[in-house]
Amino acid sequence: MKASPDMTCLRLPSPTRRRLPGLVPVALVTLAACSGSGPATVAPPVGQEIETPGIEGYTTQHNGFTRARIDNATTPGDRAILAQFEDANPDSPAGYRNLIAQTEQRYLDNMEIEVIAQVAATVNGERVVRVLRLTADQGPFENVDSRGNLIAKGEFFFRGAAEVYARVDGGALQRGVGELQNMVVDFDKQSVSINLRTPFDPTGGSDIETELTAASIPLNVVTGTFGGPVTVSTRSGDTGEILTSDGLLRGNLNGDAAGLSRLVENMTTSGLFTVGGIGDRFTADGVFWGSQLNYAD
Repeated sequence: MKASPDMTCLRLPSPTRRRLPGLVPVALVTLAACSGSGPATVAPPVGQEIETPGIEGYTTQHNGFTRARIDNATTPGDRAILAQFEDANPDSPAGYRNLIAQTEQRYLDNMEIEVIAQVAATVNGERVVRVLRLTADQGPFENVDSRGNLIAKGEFFFRGAAEVYARVDGGALQRGVGELQNMVVDFDKQSVSINLRTPFDPTGGSDIETELTAASIPLNVVTGTFGGPVTVSTRSGDTGEILTSDGLLRGNLNGDAAGLSRLVENMTTSGLFTVGGIGDRFTADGVFWGSQLNYAD
């Protein structure tokens, strides 16, 4: 049965809850069970174009996921290393590994995260020497109903995890491990705002303090892709000096009709960012992933 525009929505059973690694349960926001009544919005043919030079975006052929990718490989040797990770039965070459093991293997139905890096053994384990490639693949996004109207309205809120791989003054690569602290997706304004942070906590595995902010970057409401300018800053753990660099971010949303109409909270997100360049004291690449609030409670 199809509901009329002002008909009360039916409540669906809640899905099985799954927790993102490192995500603290949050009960700050209770989302309404249904979208409010109001005129339907006809979906645009393709949505607004999201341009992020330096961060690739396309749909994968093997599973139809939407991909964001930063490729730092520069030599035939780098390409040969990456090819080994792409085998059907990948054989991680010595001195290289995927820093994020498929998002802890628990979200393979809607996202896959990969950070291939060169690593070196140390007294305390290992350190990241350089990152060859970062990839964030996100599952399907279904925001157009059978009548050709957009489903989602208003704001949706996300939290999750993040990692940053940064250099200061051309020094050794430092790895920051932290949180996607807040992400607001506004379907009415077709925009996304993001804040993520990694602390200076060497004993906890985070070697550099960073903070990313992105205010109202464009969102394609048809494809679920978003992207635009971001700023990332870092503060020295020794001197307190703050350095800031600008760059770009590209991410994607995963959601179905039930989630986008607020009957359940089952949406997820992931993406990549890169800041700094020639002449900048601070450069960094990073990855984030997360879920809609209440999804992991």
